[in-house]
Amino acid sequence: MTNLLFPTDFSNSTEATLDWARLFAHKTGATITLLHVQQPIIPDTTLPTIADPGLGVIMAQEVEDISRQRLENLATTLQAEGLSVTTEWRLGSVEDEILDAAQAHSADLIVMGRSDLSTFFARLSGSAVTDVADEARCPVLIVPITEEDKAIRPAQVRTIAYAMQSQTTQDLVSTQTASLLEAFDAELTVLTEDKLETVHTDLIVMQLYPKSGFLDEWLHPNHVSKLIEKSDVPVLVYHEKK
Repeated sequence: MTNLLFPTDFSNSTEATLDWARLFAHKTGATITLLHVQQPIIPDTTLPTIADPGLGVIMAQEVEDISRQRLENLATTLQAEGLSVTTEWRLGSVEDEILDAAQAHSADLIVMGRSDLSTFFARLSGSAVTDVADEARCPVLIVPITEEDKAIRPAQVRTIAYAMQSQTTQDLVSTQTASLLEAFDAELTVLTEDKLETVHTDLIVMQLYPKSGFLDEWLHPNHVSKLIEKSDVPVLVYHEKK
């Protein structure tokens, strides 16, 4: 692992998720790319703009300046801890820009937080995480966060549980876990999906298989989405190579 992408919105939950990015970077030597995506601010065209660029334009520039400075401050903090860090600021759709940045930086891993999905706005955030997990070409680590913006589990990987599915081969399990087991000196347990809700482990690893249509979706529900929404254990999602 050489490149790790960490999208951040500077919310209170950033630190809890960042601890997992720190852990993976320290264990693998990966460079962390801190990414902030600013959604466009739509100026109010009903406001007068005589001889000035308009209130909306000024506000958008101020927001950009603040977020860029916060991004650099966070990078400085991580660099002081001995980590290799780069930054990128983007304007656009959060999901699209995360996916594009991951591809542009040849990311080996995306680390994202997922809060409790009990509120409308939390469900919107959870949907964004699920979309990235579904569409990314690289693995995505989903870290569950409490209502108090704390990680449910401490950032440690001593035990790993692999979610065995009907399509999964033993060779695939070995390929996707070998480097993790070596980096973290962890123990591996291979379980069927129905056993995952009761397992005591630090990390769940599973493969995301694309659905071929409505019938396949009905017969084989998306267990990855369910785990992302409900699991109190971080979930590392792999994808079939395209």
